[in-house]
Amino acid sequence: MPFRPDEIIIHDDVKQAYQSWEDLAIQGRQPAQAVWRSLQNCILRLRNDGQWGELIRQPFIPAYFRERYGVTNLYCVDLAAFHRCFYTIANHSILLLDIVDHPTYDKWFPGRRRR
Repeated sequence: MPFRPDEIIIHDDVKQAYQSWEDLAIQGRQPAQAVWRSLQNCILRLRNDGQWGELIRQPFIPAYFRERYGVTNLYCVDLAAFHRCFYTIANHSILLLDIVDHPTYDKWFPGRRRR
């Protein structure tokens, strides 16, 4: 049986960034519109299976996430336009962290193959 989160929360540190993505999408700007649409689909899937994303094994969690958010578990979901969404599971909730572009992903995971 899949893990169904009680809620999906956007971390306070990144709410403004998520709002910027939404604003650009509403304006019809690309790639923001495609990224935002794929994020909304991602959220729908996460409501039914909170562990749907790719689990980043603990030794490979970038220092950025360990230091900024104090995470001990991290998941990654591919979005449109070579963007990624990262989230963690805490207290039966999903906490959405960052949406990053491909160069940032490559910096955090050098040499990792794309799916």
